[in-house]
Amino acid sequence: MLFSFWDWYVDPANWWTAFLIRAAGSAVVLATGFAQQAIGKADWAPRLSKVRFTATVIAVTGAIAVLDRGFLIGIAGLVSVLLAGPYIALDRRDLLKLNAVPLVAVAAILWAARLDAFTVVNTAIFIALALAVSLLLARVFETSNRRAFMLEQALTREARTDAVTGLRNRRSLEETAGVEVKRAARNGSAFAVVLCDIDHFKQVNDRHGHDSGDRVIRAVGELLRAVARESDAVGRWGGEEFLAILPETSLDAAMILAERMRAVVAAAPMPVPGSPRVTASFGVASEAPPAEPDPGCWDRVLRRADDAMYRAKSAGRNRVEAAGGTLEARAAD
Repeated sequence: MLFSFWDWYVDPANWWTAFLIRAAGSAVVLATGFAQQAIGKADWAPRLSKVRFTATVIAVTGAIAVLDRGFLIGIAGLVSVLLAGPYIALDRRDLLKLNAVPLVAVAAILWAARLDAFTVVNTAIFIALALAVSLLLARVFETSNRRAFMLEQALTREARTDAVTGLRNRRSLEETAGVEVKRAARNGSAFAVVLCDIDHFKQVNDRHGHDSGDRVIRAVGELLRAVARESDAVGRWGGEEFLAILPETSLDAAMILAERMRAVVAAAPMPVPGSPRVTASFGVASEAPPAEPDPGCWDRVLRRADDAMYRAKSAGRNRVEAAGGTLEARAAD
């Protein structure tokens, strides 16, 4: 609309007609903007932005077409609008699609205006240059956006992945716990947790070094993940402790799974010279489905699993203990 002042300066006789055309285009821009806010759906934003872009190109082209020598003195306004395309399009292919309808409209307006050959060629050159620059900008934006997205994904994975085991870290497990507590309340289903601690792990570090200790932690983590179900969230809780969150799982089913984990760890050879076997103690707890999301639900079930695990330690290690009761599951050496 600010170009209307320029229209009045260069062609006082026709500026009002140009003003009305620009006002019609501005009305479409404002209407789609308000509609997008009212709808509130993200998938509508790209569509409506393309409608705004098309309406702006057509309005600017129509406005300069009614002015005397408009395509010679007002082409900069059209070029500036076309250069806004890369900020709207997702990539270069989308940019070409974005410009298809506006360029057809521009060609139709040029034909209807009955312009001389020089003006048509001059306008075509400016538009071609604007499209070439916009494609270069689109390529730069596409590359930078892809790199930024990949970096964000990598940082997200790194922030939620344990560096030693490649499993979930404590932050990721706590986020998953919040989701499972809400799901349990919504579906009316119980969930369980299994807390695992490697037995005599300090001796492994003291005798063989921290590198060997990391290899043991990594090996135990791989074994636990292999035994767990696809729906279970398994990760390193801290130090030599591991945690498994079992959705829609009763205490009995969790005990069976924990016993399988214990047996696999006890039977597997470990990558430590002179210490081929490592055992672990397990504590299991289950939480009945809460009537509604309870922020303290997770702390309670975790505390019970931790108490059960320490009972397993006190009872001789290489055992599975259940919260609220004991289920001895020690394998014969």
